[in-house]
This record gives sequence, C-alpha cells and structure tokens, in this order.
Amino acid sequence: MAPCASPAWPSAPTRVVSCNQAGNQVHSAPMTEEVLPQPVAAAAATEPAVVSRNPFSVAGYRVWWAASVVAGTGVGIQAVTVPLFIRDRVSEDQRAAAIAAALICQTLPGAALALFGGVIADRVERRRILVRTYAVAAAVSLVYVALAGFEAGVIWPVFILAAVVGSAGAFTNPARQSMMPQILHVSQIQNGAIWGTMAFMATLQFGGPSIGGLLADGWGLTVAFAAEVAMLALAAVFFGRIATDMPVPTGRSVRHDLAEGIRYVRKDSSLLGILALGTVPGVFLMGPFAVTVVLMVEDVYEASDKYVGLLWGALGAGIVFGSILMSIFRSRRRGRLLSGSLVFGGSFWLLYGLSSWLPLSMALAFVAGILGPAIFINFAVALLQENTDRQMMGRVMSMYGLSFSASIPIGYAQAGIQASLWGPQVTIVSSAAVAVSIGLLAILFLRPVNRLP
Repeated sequence: MAPCASPAWPSAPTRVVSCNQAGNQVHSAPMTEEVLPQPVAAAAATEPAVVSRNPFSVAGYRVWWAASVVAGTGVGIQAVTVPLFIRDRVSEDQRAAAIAAALICQTLPGAALALFGGVIADRVERRRILVRTYAVAAAVSLVYVALAGFEAGVIWPVFILAAVVGSAGAFTNPARQSMMPQILHVSQIQNGAIWGTMAFMATLQFGGPSIGGLLADGWGLTVAFAAEVAMLALAAVFFGRIATDMPVPTGRSVRHDLAEGIRYVRKDSSLLGILALGTVPGVFLMGPFAVTVVLMVEDVYEASDKYVGLLWGALGAGIVFGSILMSIFRSRRRGRLLSGSLVFGGSFWLLYGLSSWLPLSMALAFVAGILGPAIFINFAVALLQENTDRQMMGRVMSMYGLSFSASIPIGYAQAGIQASLWGPQVTIVSSAAVAVSIGLLAILFLRPVNRLP
C-alpha cells in the first residue's frame, strides 16, 4: 500500500484520505458528489456512486437530443417534399418508378460509403463530422428551394442532389450514434438509446413529414423546402456545441481499421445476427411504405397531399409511444423481442396494405410503429452499443447503418416494380408477409440474438 498522501490525480475531485496507524492509506472518498461525463469504458471502471438511469441528467446528452430532434425534423420534411416535387413533374404511369429512382439515388451512396464512414467516425472527432455533413445537407436543400421557387419542370437535378445527401449521410449516422456512448455512463445507455432513437426517428417519420405535408399543402413546396434548410442548419449548430473525445490514432491505414472492424463483428455471432436482421425492415417494410405512401393517398384514399405527411406521422407517433413504454418498462428478453418485432410489426403492415379506409390505415400505421420499428430500432441500437468495445463503436454502428441503408434501395426497387405492375396495396401486403415469415424463423432459430438479455 502506498504511503499516506494526497493523491496527485489530474482533473480529479479533491479527496479525503484516511490512514491507519502505520501511515498507510485505507480509504479515499470524494469531497464532492459532482460526476464528470466519462466515456463508457472509463465510467464502468471508475464511477464509485450509483448513477441515475436518466440520460437527461447529463448536459451533453440534452444538447445531443435536441440536435437529433431538429436533424430528424429536417430529414423528415424532405421525405415528403421530394416525392411531391417529382409527382408534380412526371406522368401518372411514371410516378412510382421516378420516386423509387430518387430514393435509390439517395441511399446507394450511403450504402457504398457506410463502412468507410464508420472508420472515419473512429478517427475524426464526431462533432466535426456532424457539423460538416449537416451543413452540406442544408446547402442541398437550398437548391431545392430554388428549383421549387422558380417552378423548374425537370427532375434530373433531384437525382444528383439525392446522391449528395446520401453520401453525407454515410458519415452522419455512425458519428451521431457513436457519439452517445461518449456522453453517457454505461447504465444510462439503454434509456439514452431509447430517447435518442425516439427523438430522431419520431421526428424523421412523424414531426418532419407532418410539418412538410402541412406546409406543402398550405403554402407550397418552396416554403416546405425552406423549413428543411432551417432545421438542418440548426442541427449543425447544435452538434457543434457538444464536447466529445478526441480519437486516439491507431497508426494504421483506413483499410486496416476497416478490416479489423469486420473481423471483430464476424467473431461475435450475436452482433452478426442483429446486423443480419437489420436488413429485413428496409427491404420489406420501410422501403415499400416510402415508395407507396404517395400512391396510397392519391389512388386508394383519394385524399389531399397533407395526408402523405400525416400517414408518416401516424407511424412516427407509434414509434414515439412505443419508445416511451420501453423507457418505463425494462425488458429482460430484448433479443427475443427484437426478432419478434418483425412478426408483430409486419402483421400490422399487412393489415395496413389491405385497408382502403384512411382513418383505419392511420390507426394501423400507428400500431405498426409501436410493435415494429419502436422495438426493433431501440433494442438493436442498445444491444449493439452495450456489447461493443468502445474503440470499435463507430465501425460497428456503421455496419448497422449499412445493414439498413444497403437494404433500403432493394426495398425501393422491388416496391417500385411491384407497384408499377400490381399497385401499392399488393406491394405492401406481399412484402409484409415475407417480413413476418423471416421474423418467425428468427424466433425459432436465431439463438445468439434471442438469448441476449
């Protein structure tokens, strides 16, 4: 035991030291109860006190959450405005294919660059990445403002702009998701992931689309695109205010770090299983919904444009409500619920595809949001972050983003083909039926994921 002396620990709180009669230190306790934000690994090893599970007790998380809200709102507005912009400029028989093509142009670059984006997130300070990528997205939206304001009759610029936004997203998503474990204590990650996912996904699929639909219907696309610019620019400002750890250089090439991340995941069957399941919603649920929602509103429900946003909003409201429930009631079988969410949510997507009555369809989309995306996204993110080494966090989260972003273009393509041939309702029903079947197989046979607590 070291001789009794005041420990010279840099940046640590002043501590009271007790010594025995021999002059040896036997106890050291902090004079202050202040808890400084620590990375997950360090916090788990050194935090002596019980830490509240409430992530909002950490100032950095509050800013991160607010930034996620405005970022999700901006991207959510774009989910409505771009399809409406295309719809008004192509013939009726080309709508589904044109909308699907624009969505594919946005997601393919993100899929191609996703793993590289994860490596960069582990090598560059996260907030610098987020400030720059959201600034790029805001600049792209300014071009949309000009196109709508001058009533441009062509759609080819949309495909280029979508590719730029998708490329920026490849760096945005892993940086934003891997930033949270740097802000919170390990005991706060579950609720932090739930509230963070709720903030981003609910505004992405509820707040943003609802605002976008209402603005487009009431004041036109130019105003809706302008609101999108404001939200994305504000997100860049907020993320720039969050202090994060400076990455520790590995001394190796980007290619080596990327290969190391892939080997890391391949050795862990539970991580690999979660990533495999992450491909299902994009292909069979979210992809078909995004392609067909405009067609459902106009052709099936014969309703106004604002209901495009409100249908997205019903789904997002379900995600919000489900996320709140999960933050209150902590499950001990998250792995099995992750697999089951494909069955639960997929079943209500199937019913949504069968419905021709708008109020019922909105109610079904709401329930599908609770039982599907709310469970899947929250538990997938939390389980990945809790079971991944900190130095691999960016790369693992980029692989999760890749599992979704690579599957989304496939979902857009297959939904665009089906909708052009058989209409939106058949597209949704057939796709949801496949998702339910995969979910049942996962419950029965995907043991590495099902056994996760």
